[in-house]
Amino acid sequence: MGYKGQSAETSAVAHTTSSSCYKMQAIPILLLVGLAYVSSVFGKREISANGTFSNRKYYSSINVTNGGPWGTWTWIDMCPEHFYAMGYSVKMEEYGGASDDTALNGIRLFCIKINSTSSAVYTVESDSGKFGQWSGITWCPTGFLTAFQLKVEVPQGILDDTAANSIKFRCSSGAIIEGTGGSFGDYGGWSNACTRGGICGIETKQDPYHNAFIDDTALNDVRFFCCD
Repeated sequence: MGYKGQSAETSAVAHTTSSSCYKMQAIPILLLVGLAYVSSVFGKREISANGTFSNRKYYSSINVTNGGPWGTWTWIDMCPEHFYAMGYSVKMEEYGGASDDTALNGIRLFCIKINSTSSAVYTVESDSGKFGQWSGITWCPTGFLTAFQLKVEVPQGILDDTAANSIKFRCSSGAIIEGTGGSFGDYGGWSNACTRGGICGIETKQDPYHNAFIDDTALNDVRFFCCD
């Protein structure tokens, strides 16, 4: 990784542009039912799990094969028992031209209690990078998150590296959802899917902040956990 210059960003504009925000592929009936359910959880008290439920039992972890090469795996954060992730938001650094861009910095899950519309919403997120702002929430129209794809820019040599740029999820209802994302890189293959329940936890691989003269990439990879 090397120091960023204007030439790195000039070449980067040739990369594939990102998909529009909040794309959602679901049949209209599912979407209407889902929106009615999602509207019932807006306004509920959000509680940060903050590692409180990290000992929750899970039956499998799911990952992809195209994660970035930099950084280390951090800590696991889990939803409470009987809660599953129904939505997510991302922490994104907007494209900065000639500056050192990091794109995707964090992923936050929003956990809902199964068969309940009266409980609080818990948030889980593992470690996040220091750059960018959190997006709005992208929700499954119905069901819970069960599988994901990661959009990653391959190493650029002496040019600017950004590693992970975006993420999309498949819901247990079959809908595929994608929120805000970065412009660079390509999606790899789908992870395995949770066969029961849904995604209930997260662990991120983060390249820690270095300094102004070393290429930062922030979030490089992520894995999720499946619970009954």
